[in-house]
Amino acid sequence: MKQIVRLGLWVSVSCVALAIACGGGTNTKPIELDYGADTPIQEVVDAVTEAGEGTRDLEELEPIPHRFEILLLHDTSIPSSAMPGDTFKVRAKVVDYAQGIPAIGMNVHYAITKVQDLDGNTADEFDGSFESEDTQTVSPDGVAVNGFRTNLACGLKYTFELSLPDDDAEPKSLELNVPCAACGCANVKLTYEGALPESALVDINVYVLPEDYTCDLLGAATSVPTDAVLADRTIGNLYGTTSFDCLPAGSYYTLFAQGHRAGSECVVTAGCNEGMFLKPDSCTDQSLKMYLATLNPTGQYDCIDHFDFTNMVKQCAGGDTTLISCATGVTDLGKTVCCVLSEMIKFFTNPGLTLIETIQSLASQWIGSLIVDTVFNLFKDAVAKIVTQWILNSSPPFLQDFFRIGGDMIETITNLEMMSNLRLSKLNNDYSMQGDQYWHGLALYWKFGCDPADPNYDSCGRIPLDLEALNDPLFPTSLLGGKFTSILADFDKLIINQHAIKLNYGKLVLYVLNEVIIAGITGGKAHSLLEVAHLWLNCKTIAAGILGDIASVFGGTQQQIEDICVTGVDFVVGFAVSWIDNLSLDTEMSINGQARMLDPNCDLKVDQITNGMNTGFIQGNASQAAITGDFECVRQGYVVPVP
Repeated sequence: MKQIVRLGLWVSVSCVALAIACGGGTNTKPIELDYGADTPIQEVVDAVTEAGEGTRDLEELEPIPHRFEILLLHDTSIPSSAMPGDTFKVRAKVVDYAQGIPAIGMNVHYAITKVQDLDGNTADEFDGSFESEDTQTVSPDGVAVNGFRTNLACGLKYTFELSLPDDDAEPKSLELNVPCAACGCANVKLTYEGALPESALVDINVYVLPEDYTCDLLGAATSVPTDAVLADRTIGNLYGTTSFDCLPAGSYYTLFAQGHRAGSECVVTAGCNEGMFLKPDSCTDQSLKMYLATLNPTGQYDCIDHFDFTNMVKQCAGGDTTLISCATGVTDLGKTVCCVLSEMIKFFTNPGLTLIETIQSLASQWIGSLIVDTVFNLFKDAVAKIVTQWILNSSPPFLQDFFRIGGDMIETITNLEMMSNLRLSKLNNDYSMQGDQYWHGLALYWKFGCDPADPNYDSCGRIPLDLEALNDPLFPTSLLGGKFTSILADFDKLIINQHAIKLNYGKLVLYVLNEVIIAGITGGKAHSLLEVAHLWLNCKTIAAGILGDIASVFGGTQQQIEDICVTGVDFVVGFAVSWIDNLSLDTEMSINGQARMLDPNCDLKVDQITNGMNTGFIQGNASQAAITGDFECVRQGYVVPVP
C-alpha cells in the first residue's frame, strides 16, 4: 500500500508539472507533499524502476556499439564439464544486428585464456587444445562449432574466449571443468603378417586415440592426428612390447600403430584395434596385429634402358673365332653375322691378334697348317701384343685415328640407350599386374673427340634419335615394344616375366654405323666400314713396317704382307658389311627383369623404378645368345628431387 501511495504521489506531481508546462491557470491550489522520514527520494525512484521492470532504460536505448554479437549456446551460469579423453564441442551463434539475421561465414576465434586447478590456482601444465584456432559460422543458423580435446590432464578448469576479427563483437567467455577419473592401463604386444622379414620392420609408433577415430579412417598412408593423440609409445621392433600405465578408465579408445622399414622414414606397416575399454585400477592385454602396406604401382612411366650386346655377339659366334672360321665353319646365317661382329670387336680392340691370326690362316693355305701353326704358336701372342701396341700407339696418326674411331664405333653399336613408355595396370588381388612397354627413341654415345677430364664427359657425344620423328627409309622401323605380366613381391620388388620385343638389331647396327657415325666423321665421303677402311687404312705403309719383318719367318715378301693386310681388312670389314644385315631375319629380343620401386614422398604410390636389371637373349633361326641390360623409370609428372 505504501508503494502504491508513493507511486500515486509521483503521478500527482507529474500531473501538476504537466499542467504548469501546458499553461494551466494560477488558480490551482498548491499541494503540499509530505514524504516523511521513511520515504526518501531514492525509494520513489526504486518504485518507478520496479513498476517499469521489463522495459529498457535510456542507456539501453542507445545505439549498440557492435554490429555483431556472439551468443554462447551453453548454460553459462555454471561451468561445463568433460572427462579426460573426451572432445567437448564449443557451440556459438553469431547474430548480425545490422541485417537482423544470423551471420553466415564469420570466422570465430577460440583461445584458452586461463587454466586453473579446481582450487583456483594457476595450472602450469595442461594438455587440452582446440581442434582448430578458427571456425566459420555456417548456414542457415550462423552457428560455429569447434572441438576441445581434454586429453589426459585432469583436475583442471579451462577458461575459453570466443571473439571475432577486428573486434566486431564483444568477446564471450566459457568455463570448462575437467575432473579426474580413475586410471586404467593397457599392455600392448605386436603380431605381424606380411612378406617383408620381421627384422626389416623397426620403430613401431603406437598411439591411443579417442573412440571416434575408427579403424576405417586409419592406415599406413594416414597422417596421425597428433592433436587427438592421448598417449603414444615407440617399440623398437616387432618383438617388443609396451604399456600405457594411466589412462582415464571407464572409456573406450582406439589403439593404432604405424611401423617403418629399416633405413626409411616411410610407413610400411600398420595395425588398429577399436573399442579398447579400460576398467578402473586394472590392466587389459592388447594384441595389435600389424599388416604390411601395399604399394600402388599403377601408372605410366618414362624409362631409360641400356642394353649390352657384347656377350650376345661373343656367345652366338661360338666362343673364340677367326675370320677364316667365320667364313667357312659356320652354317647358321645369324650365327655367321655374330661371328663377324665378334671379329670386328677383336679387330678394333686387339688389331695385332686379328691380323696375326688372319695371316696365320691364310699362310697355312700356302705353306701347310702343321708348319705354320708350329711356328706361329711360338710367337703369336707376343707378336700380336707388339703389333697392337704399335698400331694403337706408334703407327702413323691416321692409322691410330682409324682404330680409335673404330673402337668407339664398336662401343656404340654394342651398348645402346633406349627410351620407352612403360605402363603398369591395376594391381590384382594376387599382386600380379599387366604391363606394356613401347620404345620411342634411342641415344648413341660417340665419344671420339671427348675429353675424359671434362666434367660433362658422361653426356659428351650423345646422339639422340627420336624414332617417331625420324623420317629415314634406311632406319629399321621394326623396333616396337612388347606386353608382359609382372608381380609385386616383398613390398617393393617388381618382377617382370619373360616377354618378347621385336628388335632388328642387325639393321639397326648397320644404320648407326653407316648413316650416323661413318657419314659424320668422314663428312659424307664414306657410308660403310669398307669405304672408310679404304679411305684411311694404307696397307702398303703397314707392310713396310713391323709386319714386313715378320714375313721372313715363313719366307714371305713385303708384297705378300700387303696383300694379306688388304685381304684381312676386306675380311673384317667388307665381309661384315655384306652379312650383318642378315640379322634382320626374324630376330626378336626376349627378356625378363626385376627392379626396386621407390616411394620418395611416402604416399604409398610408386614414383620411381630403380636398379632395374634385364636378362634375356636374341633369338635367331637356329641359335640364341644372351644379352644384359639395366633400366630406370620415373612416373610421368613426378619431378625427381635434386640431391
